[in-house]
Amino acid sequence: MSWNAILNQHRAKDILRSILEKGRIAHAYLFSGPPGAGMDAMAMEFAKAVNCEKVSGEACDDCPSCERVNRHQHPDIHLVFPLPVGKNEDKGDSPTAKLSEDDISAIREQIGMKWNNPYHKIFIPKATTIKINSIREIRKEVSFKPSEGAKKVFLVLDAEMMSAESSNALLKTLEEPPPGTVLILTTTQPDQLLPTLVSRCQQIRFQSLTSEDIRRGLTEREKIPDREAETIARMSRGDYTKALQLLESDYMKRHDVVLDFLRTCVKKSRADLPAIIERMTGDAGRDDIVDLLRFLQAWLRDAMVVRHDPARGTAVGDETLQKFTSAFPAADYQRADRDIERAISLIEKNVYIPMILLTLALSLAKSITGQPAVNFQS
Repeated sequence: MSWNAILNQHRAKDILRSILEKGRIAHAYLFSGPPGAGMDAMAMEFAKAVNCEKVSGEACDDCPSCERVNRHQHPDIHLVFPLPVGKNEDKGDSPTAKLSEDDISAIREQIGMKWNNPYHKIFIPKATTIKINSIREIRKEVSFKPSEGAKKVFLVLDAEMMSAESSNALLKTLEEPPPGTVLILTTTQPDQLLPTLVSRCQQIRFQSLTSEDIRRGLTEREKIPDREAETIARMSRGDYTKALQLLESDYMKRHDVVLDFLRTCVKKSRADLPAIIERMTGDAGRDDIVDLLRFLQAWLRDAMVVRHDPARGTAVGDETLQKFTSAFPAADYQRADRDIERAISLIEKNVYIPMILLTLALSLAKSITGQPAVNFQS
């Protein structure tokens, strides 16, 4: 990977490139920004560049050090992230010492996935905090010189997940930074960190990605067809990690249930609505329902484009979109968009989801038809 493999973030790249070229590497950095903006990806690339044997403004990807990083085998670069607490885990234990074989296997798998795609979101079951023993492990490791590279680099991912105890332990390391060590904290919630901890880091802020950034990333990195990538980019709302999750979840299956919901909304008889809502909810969590509604939102925005420019290609369901816009020529798409945004806001406030979807269905019926209307079929 190189700077070019990180989506956008040109300002952050320029800052880090200058730091590397001048050799003025600080002992601690805080990379903060919106979810999926690339803080982890930049931290991992910077860690590789810090230990690159060809001193320049970015990693060469050719030297032995870079090759070891690319094989996930560099002994001086460490990822720190939330882990489950092991059975009978005590103070002073290694953070993985008391974990089960299944936990260890899951951790190894997630680390591999992270290095293969640094936009991947690490998920370990029952891992809710960055444990104090993980921070103690850092304090122990920094007392030793680097094994091979120029510096030991510790990447504390999702730093807002540190417990108060962990934060205070890390603060002690930042107050007395040992030579040859670099700490990089990444977070989407810098306000959740101790102010004293933040003040001891050089801060680099990341901007939200645009839909075009994400579309390009999906087509170039993930080899997704352009039309499909365009819809996912709009659904992800600046979050490339969310875009990857949508791909992994087989988001095209959402197409069918979302359109069934929409068809039911605009029917003269809505007797099937409770059954459709049950299909939508089922075992789905709130985030899953929000994703469904984001998909619906993107589909209706495609419909609005098709109404004004029928020749323009869209990501999914061209024929269905044409039929829909023909059936409802007076649809108020902006109002429908607000209806969906309001429903998402209520879901995020923990309002009862089936009631939200029922209310949304009635609102969409009025926004799209103005009254009970005809059916459309794909």
